[in-house]
Amino acid sequence: MTADPGLRDALVEGAARWLAGAYGEERRRRTLANGAFDAAAWGEMAEFGWFGLAVPERHGGLGLSLGDLAALVRTVGAANLPEPVAAVAGVAAPLLAQAAGRSGAAAALLADVVAGSRIVTLAHAEPDQGYSRDAVRTRLVREATGWRLEGAKAAVEGGARPDAYLVTARAEDRAALVLVDAAAPGLAVSAYRALDGRALADLAFEAVRLPPWAFLPVAGTAVEDALDRGAVLAMADAVGAMAVLLEDTLAHLRTRTQFGRPLGSFQALQHRAVDMAIALEEARAVVEAAAEAQACDPLERRRAVATAKVVGARAARRIAREAVQMHGGIGITEESRVSHLFRRLVVAESLYGDDDFYLDRFRAAGEFAGSPAAEPASAPAGR
Repeated sequence: MTADPGLRDALVEGAARWLAGAYGEERRRRTLANGAFDAAAWGEMAEFGWFGLAVPERHGGLGLSLGDLAALVRTVGAANLPEPVAAVAGVAAPLLAQAAGRSGAAAALLADVVAGSRIVTLAHAEPDQGYSRDAVRTRLVREATGWRLEGAKAAVEGGARPDAYLVTARAEDRAALVLVDAAAPGLAVSAYRALDGRALADLAFEAVRLPPWAFLPVAGTAVEDALDRGAVLAMADAVGAMAVLLEDTLAHLRTRTQFGRPLGSFQALQHRAVDMAIALEEARAVVEAAAEAQACDPLERRRAVATAKVVGARAARRIAREAVQMHGGIGITEESRVSHLFRRLVVAESLYGDDDFYLDRFRAAGEFAGSPAAEPASAPAGR
C-alpha cells in the first residue's frame, strides 16, 4: 500500500532530522574510514523501520510502497550516507519477503534484516558481462547431497559487510536464486571502495556446497523487478544529492563576490543555475513516476524505469558538473561537500545500468508493445 501523504512526510522529516542531528559530516567521514559502515547508525535505522518499509505487514514490515521508500532514500542521498540502505531495504528485503511464505530460512533471515541484526544484499552482476541481466554464468551443479555453486559476481553492494548474499545462478538450464552465507566455505570476498567511498565486493564461488533449502522460491520475474527497484532508488538517492548541490550552489552564488558583486548578480550564472533547477525537477518527476508505476503493466513499468534512469543520470551529470564549475577550485577539495556529492552522482549514473543500457530497454519495451519507441523526450542536454 501507499502511505498517506502525512505519514510519508512524517517519515521523511523524521529521517532528515535524525540525519542532520545524529549523522553529520564528521560522523560520515569516520564511517568511511571504518569500512563505510556504522553499526550503531544501522541499528537506529532499523528502529525507525527503514528496512521493513517495503516488506508486507504479514512478514513484520510496514507494507508501504516503492514511492514511500524512494522518498526516504532521497534523504539518504542528501546526507551522502555510505551504508547500503536502498540495496537492503528496496532490493534484498522484498526478495526475501517473496520467498518467506514458503521458505523458513528466508522468513527467519528476513526477520533479522528488518530488525537490523543481519544484512543481506543481492549479488547479480558478473565480471565481463556489462549490465546484462540475462548473462548469468554462475552455475549450480547437482551433487548426491545437494548442490555445488561455481562462478563469480562483481560490484556487490555492501562490500564484505553482508551476513548473506542472494545469488543469481543457473541450475540445469533454469534461473535460480540461492541464499549463500557469507562464511560459507569456498566463498572468497574481495572488498573495495567505489569512487564515492561506498563499499563494494567481488565474490568468487569455488565449489560452495548448498543444501536444498538454500533455493529461494520466488517468481520468475522477481530478480528483474528487484533490479528495476534498485535503479529507481539509485535515482531517488541521486535526486536527494542533486537537491543539496543546487542549494549549496545557490548559497555560493549569493555569498561569493567577484569584482565587488555577488556571483549571483551575473546573468550567465543565473541562467546556469536555472538550468540546474529545471534538471532537478525533471529528474524528481520521472523518478516519482517510475516509483508509482510499479503496479502498472510490465512494459509500461519498464519504460518508466528506463526514463527515470536516463533522465535522472543526465540531470545528475549536469548538476554535478555545474556545481563544481561554479564553486571553482574549492568545489573539488576534500573539505567541500560539493566534491563528495559530485562523486556520489558519478557512481549513481552507472548503478544498475548506464544510459545506453536503459535506452535499449526503452526501445525494446516499445517494440514488444507493438508501438514505436522514442527516446525519453524530457532528457536534458549534456549527455
